[in-house]
Amino acid sequence: MPYSDFAYTPQNNDHDHGTDAQLLQAAHHLVDVYLVYLREHETAGDLFDTRELPASKGSLINAFRVVIATESRPGVRALLVKAGMTLAQFQENIGPRMSVRPAHQKEKPSDGHWRPEPSQIRRFDSALMRLGEDRTRLVQMFRHAADIAEHKPYYNA
Repeated sequence: MPYSDFAYTPQNNDHDHGTDAQLLQAAHHLVDVYLVYLREHETAGDLFDTRELPASKGSLINAFRVVIATESRPGVRALLVKAGMTLAQFQENIGPRMSVRPAHQKEKPSDGHWRPEPSQIRRFDSALMRLGEDRTRLVQMFRHAADIAEHKPYYNA
């Protein structure tokens, strides 16, 4: 099943996307690919361009939603939510990595310390604002997915 199938939204699902088992398998694979990416790349709290992602941001978000909604173990769900929340750090068209950590203060304030251009400040502020908006949106989405998992019937076979 192609990963692009995870780019659809509930409002845009008018064509066949395979069986539930295929969707779940593809979702798990995408989440696994992203978790490997996180292990291999130090993200800290920095901001990145979505081009850095191993798949589209929308596909990864939908994959996390599916995997969280079908995960029966609360601890694993919590870890999936935590990992999925890092997707907020990836923003469209921000260019090179932006560090969110404060710059180290040098001993002398007038020692020729680099000062950013106003356009860089606006670009950073805009990306930081979108980060906050994405975090709020992802919290709601992943909380809803976790609620689905918590309330699904449990069958002991």
